[in-house]
Amino acid sequence: MPRYYLFFWLVWASWLSGCQSPEPAPRITAANYLTAIPDPKTLGEAYVSDPDGVLRPGTATSLNARLDSLDRSGRAHIDVVLVRSIGEVVPKTAATALFNKWKIGRKDTNNGLLMLLVLDQRRVEFETGYGLEADLPDIICYRIQQRHMVEPARAGDYNRAVQQGVAAIIGRLRPAAVLPKPELRTADDSAKFYVDSLKRVVMAQSGLAEESDDPLETALPGEDLAQNYAPPKSDFPIGTLVVALLALVLYLVLWYRTTQGLRGRGWLVLLPLGLLAGLVVPALQDNLSTLGFLALIYGLPLLYLHGYFGWQYRRAQRPVAPAARPDAYGQLQAAHRGLGFTAYLFPVGLALYWPWYRRHLTALRDTPFACPECGQPMQKLGSTAEKSHLAPGQQAEEKFHSIDYDVWECANGHHLPLAYANPDSEARICPACQHRTLGPGRLRVEQRATTTAEGWGWRVSTCRFCKHEEKTKEVISRLPSPASSSSSGGSSSWGSSSGSSSSSRSSSSGGSSGGGGAGSSW
Repeated sequence: MPRYYLFFWLVWASWLSGCQSPEPAPRITAANYLTAIPDPKTLGEAYVSDPDGVLRPGTATSLNARLDSLDRSGRAHIDVVLVRSIGEVVPKTAATALFNKWKIGRKDTNNGLLMLLVLDQRRVEFETGYGLEADLPDIICYRIQQRHMVEPARAGDYNRAVQQGVAAIIGRLRPAAVLPKPELRTADDSAKFYVDSLKRVVMAQSGLAEESDDPLETALPGEDLAQNYAPPKSDFPIGTLVVALLALVLYLVLWYRTTQGLRGRGWLVLLPLGLLAGLVVPALQDNLSTLGFLALIYGLPLLYLHGYFGWQYRRAQRPVAPAARPDAYGQLQAAHRGLGFTAYLFPVGLALYWPWYRRHLTALRDTPFACPECGQPMQKLGSTAEKSHLAPGQQAEEKFHSIDYDVWECANGHHLPLAYANPDSEARICPACQHRTLGPGRLRVEQRATTTAEGWGWRVSTCRFCKHEEKTKEVISRLPSPASSSSSGGSSSWGSSSGSSSSSRSSSSGGSSGGGGAGSSW
């Protein structure tokens, strides 16, 4: 009798343990849907992810078989996901995020598609890769949803909705399928492929549209596309942003180059920024045509430059005393410095201005004038003759290309040297001799830097005329450690190797969303 009770107790305990419910799956929310929804590739190379058990087991098995055959053909890789809820996340946002996280489709062809059904939001979304957008444009995706999925989903028959949607997609892709692999190709396949290709070529050369027996290509009578489907937006906003960025760069360059002599007026940078915002906002809201936007982007800088160069032209017409010529020459050079590209950017509007500018610069240096002392006409001496009338320090400035001197002489023997500073020279005025002959500094190392300590040295500037030296102490940064370099390099190499290994485990491991697809509500 004790043995009988012991046997009965063991049977009862095993029955109780078998009746215990398995650990429930985590509830899918807006915060965890990317991790709570399993990637089909982790479910035994399946194509259906149904964490809430919406589909019947037989439906998932049938879908996996059909989608596996489609994937092996190389035509497309389709993943199907059904969830009861993803919280407040917009289904389109979730579809894009899941697509890119799972990398649906092959990397070289981007032939992935994600079908997502969110039951509590009564929404179905298709997300397509770049490689399928030609065969499954947004309007075709929408028609598949409306004609094959919305009605059964509205009736609660999600099995039929998904089955019919997958069948319609495969039917749409089948006419565009390429020839079978060479080892499986038959004479009938080759002949049919040749005839179809020849037909398409003849139709294209004749300017005729190829007839299509696909009902998805035509809208049904009374079909309402405005309810859920929004045609894909044009690329105008993207083009607008690109042009706007280029215009911003142009505005900032013009502002910087034309306000160098305006001390304390840096707030003028707000003008191009405000102008750009005033153009981009209405353009993005489609309140400004593309041609109008481009006209303003191109026309406003043109008008601004005409005003700026017109002001410079009026300033240049003022009479200049002979001794003041170098200052006028330098101011005119500074006002036009860095703006030479505008002659090519706006060639029509500035075709006459830049030749005048070059002629005026030449006239400032070469036009004869009367001697300030005796009133006799003065002539400019040549480069060889002028050296005898220049001091040694001035000759050193000319040799150093920091200042170019013009020496004028009248018949009475009066001389007037005019100094034209070179704006491109890095030389500075030497505090000892007061000539512009102090060259740029060179680093004289006193203690070399190592991997464990900083070094230091003297930044020495030497005058080319009087040999005066200016020294400034400068710290030299520590050298990078070879160990840390190789360590970081090894880490990077390991990460790259790991990534390539993981991506090669599945044919669907490199696709990216093209942003295409469509969504429908039921």
